[in-house]
Amino acid sequence: MRLLECKGIVKRFGGLYALRGVDLHVNDGEIVGIIGPNGSGKTTLFNVITGTFPPTTGIVKFKGVNITGLKPHEVCRLGIARTFQIPK
Repeated sequence: MRLLECKGIVKRFGGLYALRGVDLHVNDGEIVGIIGPNGSGKTTLFNVITGTFPPTTGIVKFKGVNITGLKPHEVCRLGIARTFQIPK
């Protein structure tokens, strides 16, 4: 079963494309890492998935349900949350 699915995610800030046509799926039980250099869109993708930023276009699904456009607290109630790295 697909736990998380992103289809055709685009996020623009004015004329700048932060994400362009991102497709991603994570199946139940999988562990997936997102890597890339600074400025490659990793944080923007997480912000779209968690509802912090709405995508310009595209769909985010969680357990088959379209969660695109939900507020962060609504996404969190479904079981998707984020945390920040705190260096010691």
